Amino acid sequence: MSKYTVFGGRGFIGSTIVEQLKLNGHDVYIPERDDNSIFTEDLGTVIYCAGQGDCKNSPFGVFDANCSLIVKILNSCNFQRLIYMSSTRVYMNNKSSFENDDVLISCDDNRRLFNLTKLVSEELCLKSGKDVVIVRPSNVYGVALNSPLFLPAITRNAILNKKVDMYISPNYEKDYVSVDDVANVCIEIAKNKETTGKVINIASGYNISAQEIADELESNTGCEIIWHNMTFPNENFPITDITLLKSFIPSYKPKNVLNDIKSMTKDFLEKLDVD
Repeated sequence: MSKYTVFGGRGFIGSTIVEQLKLNGHDVYIPERDDNSIFTEDLGTVIYCAGQGDCKNSPFGVFDANCSLIVKILNSCNFQRLIYMSSTRVYMNNKSSFENDDVLISCDDNRRLFNLTKLVSEELCLKSGKDVVIVRPSNVYGVALNSPLFLPAITRNAILNKKVDMYISPNYEKDYVSVDDVANVCIEIAKNKETTGKVINIASGYNISAQEIADELESNTGCEIIWHNMTFPNENFPITDITLLKSFIPSYKPKNVLNDIKSMTKDFLEKLDVD
């Protein structure tokens, strides 16, 4: 079996990738922070899913996580292939989401540093002369009971508190993709040599609105949805194009977040022992 090195392998997406790799019998190495052995060991196939998005409180941390380490890996590490995890957030307020489209950076985006660092690292990878692939996942969700992520958190509130506060417009919509789908695709792409030098979206291929999520929660839990009247950010996301992804993985059939909310609600009700 192959050797994989997963940077960010203890995080939300990374740990799911690690779990699936180990289930398939692969040798998986998860470097600790400031682990200098990465510069002397053969890293095999690198999957880089370390990252930081707190642009307000930790701008230098965002740069370090998204750019600094990947530069060191590209310059000084021994590896066969590298998968760099970027984000479909780079398409925010753009008209379309094809991987080779020009991208617009919005001046009124408080998290534009995140987009910029992802794009810089993408370009560094592509210009490195190494065997690299860029993947751009959309909004990744999981269904773990204790997860702090948006969907599990509001599902717990719906069950335990019988109400959900929504600090977003009902019309706000974006693409949601399961963490399991992201992990599966990353591993498949890592094995496919035809993906070298490509930028590939990983998404469901359709947007889901906050209203649709609220309706699903209300239907399955009987909770009250409270919409808060506030100034919303200028965030519009085009439907994420997954044509290229499906050309490499024709069998790709992403999970539907609304179906997962329904099954997640049932699972949470049983585990939380709530009538």
